[in-house]
Amino acid sequence: MTAPVEKHRPGRAARAAAKIGSGVPVLDTRRTQIRAPRIYDFDAYATILGSERAAFMGGPYTREEAWADFTQTTALWLLHGYGLFTIDAATTPTAGFVRLSFEYGDAEPELGIMLTEGAEGNGYAEEAVRAVLAHLKDTLGWDTVVSYADPDNTRLSGLMDRLGASRDAEAEARLAGIAVWRFALSDAGGAETEVPA
Repeated sequence: MTAPVEKHRPGRAARAAAKIGSGVPVLDTRRTQIRAPRIYDFDAYATILGSERAAFMGGPYTREEAWADFTQTTALWLLHGYGLFTIDAATTPTAGFVRLSFEYGDAEPELGIMLTEGAEGNGYAEEAVRAVLAHLKDTLGWDTVVSYADPDNTRLSGLMDRLGASRDAEAEARLAGIAVWRFALSDAGGAETEVPA
């Protein structure tokens, strides 16, 4: 069931939302465009989180829980200057999402990726994450970002390896039962790492 809050409501408020959304960077790759989330992206988000695909993320979620997660991560754009990106693939609009989240108990922001079932297996995740990592380094000036994962999520572990992330044993010691993958975004070897706020 679609709740009233999920529906696009034309008018001044919708135009104001579009104007705010236009401030979110658009990242173009060879086969994807990574952009601000829009209200109509929520159905794909809820479908992912409401399915067994979310088992490694504490799911499946109810549609209401998915809405809370969607809006919380989208709101980070206003609060911290990063947040939820929607991935549009060449043949699949709303193919998935790159999440730059910062949950209340987290020590630092987290990069996450999730695709719709139909978009998996095409390399979109790697392509999109590479673009977002370049944005974090080149535009936001971040030196590092983490991805938290269930240790049994072998698909994500393989992606993290391909992207050049390494396991962070110190962070994992603080977070029992969680695999922490760290991306070193700075080329400055041996320099002090700045954790983004």
